[in-house]
Amino acid sequence: MDLRIALSGVGVINVTPYTPRDRFNESEYCRHLNWLIEQGVSFVLPLAATGQALQSSEEEYRKVLAVTVEAVAGRVAVTAYAGRASTEETIRYAGLAREIGCDAVYIMQPYFTRPNADGLFRHYMAVAEAVDIPIILYNNPVRSGIDLPLDVVERLVNAAPVFVAFKQGDLSALVDTVSRLGERIIIMPRAEKELLMGLALGTAGAVTFSGNIIPGPLVELVRAWRQGDYAGARRLYERVLPLINIVHIEPIPAAIKYALGRMGWEMGGLRPPVYPLSAAGRLAVDRVLTQLELA
Repeated sequence: MDLRIALSGVGVINVTPYTPRDRFNESEYCRHLNWLIEQGVSFVLPLAATGQALQSSEEEYRKVLAVTVEAVAGRVAVTAYAGRASTEETIRYAGLAREIGCDAVYIMQPYFTRPNADGLFRHYMAVAEAVDIPIILYNNPVRSGIDLPLDVVERLVNAAPVFVAFKQGDLSALVDTVSRLGERIIIMPRAEKELLMGLALGTAGAVTFSGNIIPGPLVELVRAWRQGDYAGARRLYERVLPLINIVHIEPIPAAIKYALGRMGWEMGGLRPPVYPLSAAGRLAVDRVLTQLELA
């Protein structure tokens, strides 16, 4: 699969539905996954933030990725979130993703231990040397507590061809990232709120949370921009911005699961420490869904 094409456009950090007994709801998952593909998304990222990765077991990781790869059947790229707190765990999860048949893995910097620049380089290189799978570097200083410096990213890209993409979570560094590495690897902005900004800078697209709910409008936004209809892309962006904002009203994926439930999907519950939306949160999401005529 040509990842330059596959990772271009709208990706979705897709949700994991659960049964009333808190088990993976495979049938509803596949129904939602097929709908995302029909709506035109380019790639999916199962069992990451929206899928409650860190509240899931290794067995569930295997199961969800295997079901995803089988259901997708090559229609879009399947990227897996393999980043964990230790290098050993990250290697194991990246190896599982490769064994199952995923197209690439996302790896953010190890959280809690806060390694320095040299430690970060060694961490990523250890994964690259242990597992033969394309790696998407992900700078997430908010979650990890440290920055993944652009100098380290460039050093990694120079060292090994498996580093094929970089999701830049530090918006202040996005312009420099595109300038220094945009011709060599795929660059993505932090999320869909920065999608229009990223397209203007020349990034490939974005991996999204709200794409679980509005994949079609986001795909149409990218299409309009690429066809030179910049005013149309801005209108679409302004229309869906309230939803892009509201999915973060309380910890992910509470608002996403609530919204999907209001739209008729059977997404099930949440795993602590994520809890159902408050009454105020539900009212706020309902207003946006009504505004966009989604429920």
